[in-house]
Formats: sequence, C-alpha cells, structure tokens
Amino acid sequence: MKTYIVVIYDYFKSTEFSQLIWNVLVCLLIAGGTFWMLYKSNNIEAAKTVINNSVSILGILVGFSISMFTLLNTAANPNIDKIKKIETGKFSFGKPIYLFDLLLVSMIYVIIGESLVLIFNLLFSFFFSLCTLKGKIAFGIDVFFFTHIIFTNIKTISNFYFILSKK
Repeated sequence: MKTYIVVIYDYFKSTEFSQLIWNVLVCLLIAGGTFWMLYKSNNIEAAKTVINNSVSILGILVGFSISMFTLLNTAANPNIDKIKKIETGKFSFGKPIYLFDLLLVSMIYVIIGESLVLIFNLLFSFFFSLCTLKGKIAFGIDVFFFTHIIFTNIKTISNFYFILSKK
C-alpha cells in the first residue's frame, strides 16, 4: 500500500497545479452533472449500463497503459535518452524529478487509477443500489474518478507523443 501512496504523492508533486485544478474542476462538473441527472430522472438503467460498459473499457485501458509503459521503458529513442537528463525543477523526497520520471510516474499513476476504478466498478453492485441516494452519490464519485483517469491518460499519451516526436 505504501508504494501506491508514494506514486500518488510523486504524481501530485510533479504535476503542474493549474493542470490538476483544470482536471479536477472538469471532472467535478461532469460527475456533478451526471449525479444531478440521475438524481432528478431516476434513470437507473442508463447508470447500470455505464457501470457495466466501464468495466470493459477500463480493462482495455489498463492493458493499453501497461503496453505504453513497457514501450517507454524499452524504447531505444535518442529523445528518451535526453529526457532522462532534463530536470523539471521539481523535487520529490529531496531528489530532482527528471522529465522521464514525470512521464513514468504519470503512466504508473494512470495504471493504478484505472485498476482501482476497475475494481470499484466490478464490486459496485455488491455494495450500492442505484435506487438509493448513497448509490447515486457513489455513482457520481465513480464518474469523477473515471473521467479523471481518462483525462490524465490523455495528457500522458500527449506528453509521450511530444517526447517521441520532439515537438
């Protein structure tokens, strides 16, 4: 469990505050809107469909993210060798964070996040009923973390592209 906390700490320590705020605010708006629509309309079938489909989507994303992580660690690209030496100006536990570390931490954070949200969605129906307020709140929280991980994954993939293409 300590390793998860270290990765999450490193991710938040190395990510720009403005990016975190943007990500969190957009995810809160989406999750809040989803909760509000579910609360007002009581369209439980749509929410169940989202939960069931998210299990498949997250399973695919976990595999994709692990592949991207493997590609980063095994790629023989001069741009990757360069970013291993470029400091970001940020520190974690007293050590400088390099661009390569930033990308690595982001990928591991995404894999951990996707895995945790996947487990949450797999177990959702055992602990929550969408007919109750508690279930609707849990669904809103699920939507928040799901969208947060998706946006973080998009940012990480974009950064990986810019590093490989040197743009």
